[in-house]
Amino acid sequence: MINILLVDDEPIVKIALRTMIDWESLGFHICGTASDGVEALALVKELQPHIIVTDLKMPNMDGLELIRELNRLEYNGKIIVASNFGEYELVREALLLGAVDYLLKISIKTEGLIEQLQKTVKLLEEEQQTLQEQVQREQVLRSNMKSVKNATLKDYFTNSYYDAAQLLQRRDIQLYLEKKSSYLFYIDAAVDRASENDNSNVSISFIENMILDEVESEHDVEIFQVDAHVIVVLIAKERLQQCGFEPLTFVQRIQNLLKMYMTLEPVIVYSDEVSGYVEAKETYNACTDAININFYERHSVLFNKEVQMKQDIEFVNYVDFSSALLQHVYEDDTAAVSSMLKAFTNQCQQNKIHPLALKTFLHKCLDYIPLCASRLIVLDTELYEDCISKIKACKSSDSLLTYAIKALDELRVEADRSSSPHTLAVKKEIGEVIKYVNLHYKDKITLEMIADYVNFSENYLCRVFREQMGTSLIHYINSVRMNKAADLIMKGHTYMKEVAALVGISDQFYFSRMFKKHFGVSPTDYRAHISESYSRTN
Repeated sequence: MINILLVDDEPIVKIALRTMIDWESLGFHICGTASDGVEALALVKELQPHIIVTDLKMPNMDGLELIRELNRLEYNGKIIVASNFGEYELVREALLLGAVDYLLKISIKTEGLIEQLQKTVKLLEEEQQTLQEQVQREQVLRSNMKSVKNATLKDYFTNSYYDAAQLLQRRDIQLYLEKKSSYLFYIDAAVDRASENDNSNVSISFIENMILDEVESEHDVEIFQVDAHVIVVLIAKERLQQCGFEPLTFVQRIQNLLKMYMTLEPVIVYSDEVSGYVEAKETYNACTDAININFYERHSVLFNKEVQMKQDIEFVNYVDFSSALLQHVYEDDTAAVSSMLKAFTNQCQQNKIHPLALKTFLHKCLDYIPLCASRLIVLDTELYEDCISKIKACKSSDSLLTYAIKALDELRVEADRSSSPHTLAVKKEIGEVIKYVNLHYKDKITLEMIADYVNFSENYLCRVFREQMGTSLIHYINSVRMNKAADLIMKGHTYMKEVAALVGISDQFYFSRMFKKHFGVSPTDYRAHISESYSRTN
């Protein structure tokens, strides 16, 4: 229904207009009448009419002044003016002020009035449609700009090759915090991050809008989404203080709101004060590192400087650990295997060992154990390899222990079918070969040197080693060297010629080809590849 307001100081005119047509049946409703512009303005505010039909000459406030006031108030309806003969200049001025049409009181006809009203309604509809289309375009534009900014900030913070200079050169997005001190909050809203199949549906946009409502600003805040469950929030220090928050109290406030409205308790890592986007990126990396402590035990609130994960396991090497595990396997002591793994994991937790380092360590152990024991067989090779693969993707220490124990359960000691002195001597000498390789992998090892060491011919050595170990001696030596090289790279060695020399290979290009063949990635890309693989699984 279209609401009409009639404005005229002559009652007979208003009565005539009311009775000329059946307003209701045509979709019109006379919502009110006024005798001058002053009364009309009060009714406009109250009734919000779509169309105003007004006289031009009235006491107190005439039609022209009424139109001026309506323009000042940004009235978005339509105005039709009614006039007498001789008022053409007034009509002309009214049209210039924004009236859409006029009618002569003395010659008003039913058909003409209906036609004018319908034409005015059509103008309203067209204008409304244009306005809606404009609003939609603006919404799409804002949404696109928001998406562009989110993607840009995500790329900057997660890509090591994207520096701050590149970010600040962007002219298509507005950055608010380059010259301001701020705090960073890393919010992981996954319902159960430790679950191997987390299908939770979390409204990141709800969390974002809730944060913006709390800080009462969009210009002192940067918010971007990292993945389906993670958002990162940078809030200007001054803005946070104006809202009455310190970083920890803000975290507690967000936690309480999410518990109240979403029955959700996210993990939030918060930072100390940072300045600009360079420090912010460094702090983001520290936060993503700190949250890895939840691999061992869940903490809902973390301060990034209180958790520094170590990349190296220095309290034991994988060869010694594998040998100790192997002893329990030989004894068929499943409880001891489980106890040893749990104690090792607890020690890693106490030392804040990065989950990636722990996974890599156990992966090497499970690769190494079947190679270093001649009587050891794998009952189900496919299941054994599947467990190793799942260890890489584990999101908690509990699941890691489950798969490691399950893998070791597939190992059995094959019955010794020959106890002749010759066979026992061969097995003993192969054990000496393995020790020799692990001690001298840094040196230039040749088959002749190893054969001399165990007093075998080269051909005989190669044959019995393959029989006992299931792989060639050369392959075993290369595997040891490549694993040692990977260790060096993960510990921060970046000069590949030096890494090659440290594992007994003088030709850097030969080393690179061998490394890529072994791991499927070049040595220079290995560390980034491992980190990226871990990020995808977490």
